[in-house]
Amino acid sequence: MGLLLLALLAGLLLLSWPAQAQQAFIRQFGPAEGLRPPFVYSLLQDRQGYLWLGTAEGLVRYDGTSFTTFTTKDGLAEDFVVSLREEPATGELWLGHYQGRFSVKKEANGPFATAARAAVSARLGLTADGTPAVDTAAIGRYLRRYRLRLPSGVVPICLLEDREGNTWFGTAGQGLWRHSDRHLRRYPTPAGGAPPVALSPGPQGTLLVGTAAGLQTTDTNGKPGPQLSSSPAVPVRALLAAPGSGRGYWAGTDGDGLWQYAPPRAPRRVKGLPATLEVSALAYAASSGLWVGTTADGLYLLPADTTQPVRHFTTAEGLLQNSIYALLADRTGRVWVGTHGTGLAAYTPASQQFAHYRLGASGVSISSFAEDAAGRVWVGTEGQGLYCLTGKTWQHYDAGHSLSTNYVYGMLALPALGKAADAGNWLLLSHLQGLTLFNVRTQKFTPLAAASDTLVRDCRGPLALASGARPAAWAATRAGLVRIDLREALERTRELPPGLVLAAAEVDGDPQPVAALGELSATRHRLRFAFTGLSLAASSEPLEYQYRLRGLADTWSRPSASPEAQFPGLDAGSYTLEVRARHGAAGPWSPVARASFGIATPFWRTWWFAGLVVLGAAGLLWGVVRYRERALRETQIILERTVEERTAELRQQKTHIEAINADLMVARDAAEASQRAKAQFLANMSHEIRTPMNAVIGLTNLLQATRPNTEQGEYLTAIESSSQNLLVIINDILDSSKMEAGKLTLEQVPFRLPEAVRRLAAMFKFATETKGLFFRVDVAPNVPAAVLGDPVRLNQVLVNLVGNAIKFTRQGGVLVTVTTAVFSPELAAGSASDGPPRTAIRFAVRDTGIGIPADKLGAIFEDFSQANTSTTREFGGTGLGLSIARNLVQLHGGQLGVTSKEGQGSEFFFELVYETADASAAQPETPYGQLEPFEPALRVLVAEDNALNQLVARKTLEAWNVHVVIAENGRLAVEAVVAAETPFDAVLMDVQMPEMDGYEAARQLRQRFPDADRFPIIGLTASVLPEDRVLALAAGMNDTLAKPFEPAVLYARLAHFTGRSISAAPAAGSAPSANGGAPAHGAATKPDWHLLEELAGGNENFLRQIVGTFLVEAPTLEALLAASCLSDPAALASTAHKLKGQVAYFGVPVLHTQLDELERAARHPALPYCEPLVAAIRQQLAELYPQLEARANA
Repeated sequence: MGLLLLALLAGLLLLSWPAQAQQAFIRQFGPAEGLRPPFVYSLLQDRQGYLWLGTAEGLVRYDGTSFTTFTTKDGLAEDFVVSLREEPATGELWLGHYQGRFSVKKEANGPFATAARAAVSARLGLTADGTPAVDTAAIGRYLRRYRLRLPSGVVPICLLEDREGNTWFGTAGQGLWRHSDRHLRRYPTPAGGAPPVALSPGPQGTLLVGTAAGLQTTDTNGKPGPQLSSSPAVPVRALLAAPGSGRGYWAGTDGDGLWQYAPPRAPRRVKGLPATLEVSALAYAASSGLWVGTTADGLYLLPADTTQPVRHFTTAEGLLQNSIYALLADRTGRVWVGTHGTGLAAYTPASQQFAHYRLGASGVSISSFAEDAAGRVWVGTEGQGLYCLTGKTWQHYDAGHSLSTNYVYGMLALPALGKAADAGNWLLLSHLQGLTLFNVRTQKFTPLAAASDTLVRDCRGPLALASGARPAAWAATRAGLVRIDLREALERTRELPPGLVLAAAEVDGDPQPVAALGELSATRHRLRFAFTGLSLAASSEPLEYQYRLRGLADTWSRPSASPEAQFPGLDAGSYTLEVRARHGAAGPWSPVARASFGIATPFWRTWWFAGLVVLGAAGLLWGVVRYRERALRETQIILERTVEERTAELRQQKTHIEAINADLMVARDAAEASQRAKAQFLANMSHEIRTPMNAVIGLTNLLQATRPNTEQGEYLTAIESSSQNLLVIINDILDSSKMEAGKLTLEQVPFRLPEAVRRLAAMFKFATETKGLFFRVDVAPNVPAAVLGDPVRLNQVLVNLVGNAIKFTRQGGVLVTVTTAVFSPELAAGSASDGPPRTAIRFAVRDTGIGIPADKLGAIFEDFSQANTSTTREFGGTGLGLSIARNLVQLHGGQLGVTSKEGQGSEFFFELVYETADASAAQPETPYGQLEPFEPALRVLVAEDNALNQLVARKTLEAWNVHVVIAENGRLAVEAVVAAETPFDAVLMDVQMPEMDGYEAARQLRQRFPDADRFPIIGLTASVLPEDRVLALAAGMNDTLAKPFEPAVLYARLAHFTGRSISAAPAAGSAPSANGGAPAHGAATKPDWHLLEELAGGNENFLRQIVGTFLVEAPTLEALLAASCLSDPAALASTAHKLKGQVAYFGVPVLHTQLDELERAARHPALPYCEPLVAAIRQQLAELYPQLEARANA
C-alpha cells in the first residue's frame, strides 16, 4: 500500500508541472539494455563506482556496460530490495527488503549475508512501517531546475546524481532513466516555423533570431515571440548589435537590403545601399564604420561619420571575390573578409589596401571568424579545420589535433570561465557533430554532448551569448535553438577518471578470488586476470587499460581496450599486478588497482638444498680424485713401459727413413740432372741439326730462284720437302718437350684460313703423286675468309694428320674437309657471349689406309706410341705426331677424335672456335721469287761462323739488292761496325759463335748505338726455346729469327726495321716467345697515350699528375730491381710486379713484357737471365723518362 501511495503522489506532482517546449537528453534503460525489473525503488553509487539498483526482483549492479542481478541464491534475505546504504567508514553495503528483513555485503568482493534488524531502519532511511522515505521535493526541484519533462507515463520515485555529472531516475514500471548533458537544452522550432539562421543578443535579455520568415524575438527560456512589426518579411541572413546606445541592431536580408532596428522605433531599411541587396555578413569597426558583405556585390562600408558617402569594394579594389561569407572587425580596426574557394583577405584602414593570406591548400573556404580577449584572430573553415593568427604566425588545428571535424561553421569567444588562468581562453565551436569547447591555454577540445545525443546535431548556424546573470550561449541548428549553460559546460571539461575493479583471476584455468591468491604452489603457472572499468558517463570515448606485473617488468603495457591480462609460465617469485583505466587517449588515468601474489620456490632452488648439493659434490669430487690418482699411477707405469718400447721402434723407423730419404735425394738429383741434360741436349741438337739444314734449305731456295727445268724443279722440291719433314721431326721433339714443361703458348694473329688449309695440297703433292694417291682439300663456302688464331700451330696439327694419313695409305687417297659446326657444350662453355663474332669450325682428315684396330685407338695418342711395332718397322715415324696434334688441339680448347675400321681407313677430326677477323688484316703470303729488290740498296752486316750459312745469307740478301758484309764471330762484327765508314742499315747476328757470342756482341753494339730504331740488330738462332729469345731481347736485339729462316719472313723483318715498310713484320715463322710473341725492341720507348688519356677523361692536369707520380716512384723501384737482382728473388719479383703495373698505363708493351718475364724469372731463381733482363729494363726506363718528362712539362 505504501509503494502504491508513493507512486500516486509522484504522478500528481508531475501532473501539476506545466508543459515546457524545451527538450533534454534522457535515455531509458530497460530489457533491451539488460535491465529486466521495471520498478526501481532505490539507487546508490558505491566508492568503487558501481551503480546499485533496488528492485522487486533482486539487487542489480551496473558497471556502465552491463547489468548483474543478485537474488536469494547469492545470499540475499529476500529478492525485493527497497532501500540501499553504504557505510562511509567501512564500505559495507546495507540492503532493506520489502518484508522488513535486511542484508549486508561487508567486503567489496565478498558474499551477501542476512543482517539483524536492530538499529538498521534509521540508517537505511525507512519509515516506521519499513517503506522507503521518498524525497519528492528533491525530485521536483531537479525537474524544475532543468525544466525537464519526462515522457508521458514515466513516474520517478528515486533520484541519484553520480560523480560524473549524470542524474539517474528510478521509476515505477518504466525501469531506469539517465539525464546527461544537463548543460544543454534544445528549443525546437514550432511546427511550420522557419529554422534560425542568424542570432544576436536582443533588448532586455531577449534573443534576436533571424529566420527565413523574417526577424523575431525569443525570451530567455527560448519561447518565440511575435515577429517585429514593419520588419522585413524576407529571410534574414545576418544580425549585428550596434555598440553603444541609440544605434540598435542591423539585420541583413536575402534580397531586401539592410535594415536597422532601434527600439522603441520600428525597423527601417538603411538608405544608401541597393534596396535589393543580398546581405551575407556584417561587422562594425569604431574607426571605420559598418561593413556589409554581400553574396555577389562585394563589400560596402557605411562610414561612422554619416556625412561621408558609402564606399563600395569589389575585386577591382583588391577583393579576392565578390561573394562574402564572413566578416570580422578586430580591435585594431582591421577588417577580415572570408570567401569560399579563394581564401582570406584583410583590409587595413591606414593603408586602405587589402592583404591576402594563403591558408593551407589553395581554395580554402572560410565560414566564421572570432577574436578572443588576447587579440588573437580565429578563422573557421569548411574542410581545413581551424586557424589562429598570433602576431604574424598562423597555427593550424584539424582532426589530427582531437578536433572531431574539419568543418567549423560558427565560433564564439567566451567570457572568463573557471580558473583565472583560463580567462579569455575559451572558444565555443559549432559544427555538424554538435558543439565543442576549446581551451586555448591547454590546447584541448572537449565535446559538449555525447556522441549519442541527437538533440545537438547539424549546428550550421551562428552562435550568440545569452543575456542574464548565469553565463550562457545560444546555438542555431536546423531543428531549433540550443541553450548552453556555460558553467555546467565547464564542469564537463573536467573529466573524471573511471573507477576500476579487479574482477576475477584464473590460475592454470581454474577461477580463484583475486584477494585469495596468496602464495601459489612451486611450479610454473599460467595466470589470467579480468578487470572492469567503471564509468556511468555517456562518453563517446571507449575505455582503455594499461597494466604491469611488478616482479616481471616495471614498464606499463601499451593501452588496449581488452579488459584482461595473461601471464603464461610465471616462475617463482613475488609479484604485484597494477592496472589503470581511462576514457580515450586523452582522458586522465584512474587510480591504480593492485593485486599481490607469490609463487613458491621449488625445493631444488632453496638454500638448504644447494648446501646439500655442494656437500655431495665435494664428497663425490674427493672420491673421484682419489680414484683418478690411483688410476693415473697405474697408467703412468704402463705408459712408461710403452714409451720405452715405442722409442726403440721409432729409432729403428728413423734409421730406415733416413736411409730412404738419402736414396730419394740421390734419385731426385739424378732426375734433375737428367732433366737438365735433356734440355741441354735438345738445345744443342736443335742448333747442330738446324745449322746444316739452314744451308740445305737456303741453297734449295736459291736454286729454285735460278729457274731450273721441270725435272730439276721436282728434285729441288723433293729436297725442300724432305728438309722440311726433318725440321718437322725436330720441331715435334722440341714441341713435345715444351708441352711437357707447360711452356708452349699460342699466337693470336689474323690469317686466311682457307688459303692456309689449301697450302696442304701443294705441300703434299710430291708425296701423294709418288704413291699414286689422290689428295683433295674441300673448304665449305661459309667458312670465314679470315680468323684470329695461331696459323703455325694449326698447320702443324694438319701436317701431322695428313702426313700420317699418306704414310699409312697404299691406295686410294686422302680427303681434308673444313666446315662450320654447331657450338658443342664444351666449346660453348669456353666461348664468351659478347665480343667479336665467333665461329666453330670442324676439321677432318679422312684416308683409305690400313685403319686402326679398335683395341688400339686409345694408345695411338701416347708419346712414342703407334698401333703396333710392325707398323713402325714398315712405315717408320717417331710416334710423336698424334700426341703433339692432340696436345695442340687441347691447347686451342678442342678435342682430337678418331673413327677407324681396320682395313677400311681412318678419320681424324676436331672442332675449334675462332674469332672472325678482317680479311684485309691477314696479309697474303708473298712467294719467295716475287720479293721486290730494296730501293735504294741496303747495307747489312751478317755475323755467322758457318760457311754454308754465310753463303745462304749472302745469296739470299744479294737477290734483294742488299750489300752484304760477313763477320765470322762477334768480335769481328763489333770491329766491322765500328770501323765502317758507311754505316750499316742492319745487323744479322748469330748467337752461338767462337771468341764472342752474339749476345755479348749485341750488348757492346747497343752501348755504342743505343737508338734501336736507327741501328736494328736481328738475331739468328737455331734454338727455338723462349729463354733464348728473352736473352736476345735483353742483350739489345730488336727481334730474333729461327734458322733455317723463311726468306719472306727475313725480307719482312728487314723492310720493317729499316723503315722500308709501314706495316708490322709478319709473325709467321718467327720463334715463339715466352709470352706468346713480344713486340720488337724498337717500339719500347714510344709511349702510347690513348689509355691514359681515356682514363683522364680529357683532364690534362690529372694526366700530368699520374705521369709526375710515376717519375717520382719509378727510380726507387728501378734501384730496388738492381739491388735485389741476385740477392733477394722474392723482393725482385715483388718490385717487378709493382713496376709492371705502373708502366701498363703508358702503352710500352716491350717494357711491360720484359718486366713480366723478369717477374716470372725471379719466381724461379734457377733461370739464368735475370741480370741481363734487369739491365735491359733499366735501359728501356732511361729512354722512357725523357718522353714522360716532356709530356708532364708540356
